[in-house]
Amino acid sequence: MALRRIAWLAAAAVAICLIGMMMWRDYRDLLVLLRVQVLGADYSCFWAGAKTALAAPHQIYDFRHITDVQGWPLGPRDIRPYIYPPPALFVFIPFSLGSYWAGFAAWVALTGALYFWAALKSGAPWWVALAPCVLLVADCGQMPFIMGGLIIGALAIADERPNVAGILLGVAACLKPQFVLLVPVALVAQGSWRTLIVAGVTGAVLCVASAMIWGFQIWFDWLEALPRFKQLVVTNRGLIWTGATPYAWLTRHGFNGAWAYLLAPLAVGSVWYAFRTRQPLPDRLIALFGAILLITPYAMNYEYALLAPAVATYLARLRDQRWPLYALATAGFLRFIWHPPALYFALALPFLRRLRLPSPMTVPTLSVFKS
Repeated sequence: MALRRIAWLAAAAVAICLIGMMMWRDYRDLLVLLRVQVLGADYSCFWAGAKTALAAPHQIYDFRHITDVQGWPLGPRDIRPYIYPPPALFVFIPFSLGSYWAGFAAWVALTGALYFWAALKSGAPWWVALAPCVLLVADCGQMPFIMGGLIIGALAIADERPNVAGILLGVAACLKPQFVLLVPVALVAQGSWRTLIVAGVTGAVLCVASAMIWGFQIWFDWLEALPRFKQLVVTNRGLIWTGATPYAWLTRHGFNGAWAYLLAPLAVGSVWYAFRTRQPLPDRLIALFGAILLITPYAMNYEYALLAPAVATYLARLRDQRWPLYALATAGFLRFIWHPPALYFALALPFLRRLRLPSPMTVPTLSVFKS
């Protein structure tokens, strides 16, 4: 028993040191980013798209026009397009009515509050807000706050408030459809038919409303812009190197990224199993977001913020004898937080939970990780 305790403490100590080292490195990288990239570098695309929707909606998916609206100072080759579906404008427009900086501050504050509420609702500890990938979202103003808030929040309340959950998911589908692609599989698997129907109706209403306001042509413009955007991504070395998907990894190493689609049966099957068997919510979130990242062609490293609440929940399980394993997986997640391998460390957590290990003891000195 004494040897077992020593081994457990040694593994825990190594894991804590690794986490500290990785956090220090990630924070240092964020400070470098702050020096070389303006705040709201990605929010500016939403702001410009919304501004254009009010002034010249026929140019929303004109990549050069949207770049010019932003006044982006990175040179003529740095195209900054708006590529979100027409209904997403209902969310973006309110933030574009004032100045750029006021809109950015409101965007980060409100979507960040939604994300934090959903994370806490899912069982994550408060310090998930300190995760480097979460701080990256606050820096660039990207979508994971609002997408995580809507999807995680919906799944957390689906049993208690199925109608509200459906509305949240319907809105999420109109913002970034690829990240809701497997949600119907999840809802059918766990029998949340009411939530699924409400989500479908919500999405349909928003889509019809966008067509009535901006015309049906805007939908054809969006569909025509998607291949142009994909080509823009696959020919941008920086985007490929910071991509968070197997598609990006394959493309980066000279292979056909479409080979990643062979993972689709595994992705669908894992989501079905996790939700059909009613696994703990963190495991369901890892299955859902992990499966989506496995098969979607375009997702960047800031998308790991969608996995952060589940990873933090595992790290907060101090009384679990497998805690050193969770902590080592978390260290791996942090080590590769800017690159695709981070995904695989997060995917490992539900499997580590199933390992049967002899129980060591409670270690009060590690209570700093509790929620």
